[in-house]
Amino acid sequence: MRGRHLDLSEKQVVLNAIEGYKFDVMLAGIMDDSLLIVSKKETPHFYEENGKKYTIIHYYPDDYINLLLQGKEEEVFRPFHVYYFVKVYMRKVLDVLASVEVARMADEYGKNQP
Repeated sequence: MRGRHLDLSEKQVVLNAIEGYKFDVMLAGIMDDSLLIVSKKETPHFYEENGKKYTIIHYYPDDYINLLLQGKEEEVFRPFHVYYFVKVYMRKVLDVLASVEVARMADEYGKNQP
């Protein structure tokens, strides 16, 4: 297998956590004992599996995109291992991240010009 080795237990926790409302979920990931769930409907605040309690961090899809546009990807996207996503939504997320990075680079370039 090429790339990063996937921890199947992490993946299984994410998939089990969204099982009841998977059709409303646009993106889901995990970081330590926190689950990131971007969905159209409200989610529970906690999820428990095998005696371990996870805090669910929920965002509505448009709110999540707005956070990314504000440059908060280091807080709400990059730390999470994303194991579930809707392809069209992930493309939108990646497009937003790319445009934010281009804007950041343009600002840095502008600051470095005499």
